[in-house]
Amino acid sequence: MRRLLRYTVIVGTAAAAAGCSTPAPLRSGPRAVLAVQTGITDGYTRNTDEIVDIGLPPLHNLTGHAVRLLSVQWVGQPASARIISIYGSAYADLGHGFIGAEGNLPIACPGWYQPVPVTSVVTPPHRDSRWFVVISFTLTKPGFYHFNRVKIRYVTDGHRGWQYQNLYTSYKIVSPPLPGPVPIHRSGIWG
Repeated sequence: MRRLLRYTVIVGTAAAAAGCSTPAPLRSGPRAVLAVQTGITDGYTRNTDEIVDIGLPPLHNLTGHAVRLLSVQWVGQPASARIISIYGSAYADLGHGFIGAEGNLPIACPGWYQPVPVTSVVTPPHRDSRWFVVISFTLTKPGFYHFNRVKIRYVTDGHRGWQYQNLYTSYKIVSPPLPGPVPIHRSGIWG
């Protein structure tokens, strides 16, 4: 037993001397590296099973290091919500971001919405991002839904972290008039 203990101490000391270490643990609480939106509320009425798009507020980096997004997750997502996609889109393609829209935007408007994975969204130090993040989803049951915030996981300066971002957007979801949702023909979108 002593021999095993001595061997463990020797191996541990050798590993430490060689510079071997485990990655830094994820911080236990949130750390805001992107500006958090306050004071804005919004609301929409949509039909069940129609694609709804919500844009995150502008990503403004508060730190001296670039921030790369790892994931965006709806906090308190209701059981009747189905996430279709979460992606980044360049402000330059559209000219602005948005809070709420509807439809499968990359398919309906491919010239304006050219999605990239969320992990491609990088915000330079002390700057606004050239990207905005869009969450596309459907709600299958009528009701009143609150999309209050998302959890953003990120990496900055070689360390992983997370923070909340406020959205404070509500949706009143209603049953569509018969015969149900009718998609807008592609020729009728954007002019």
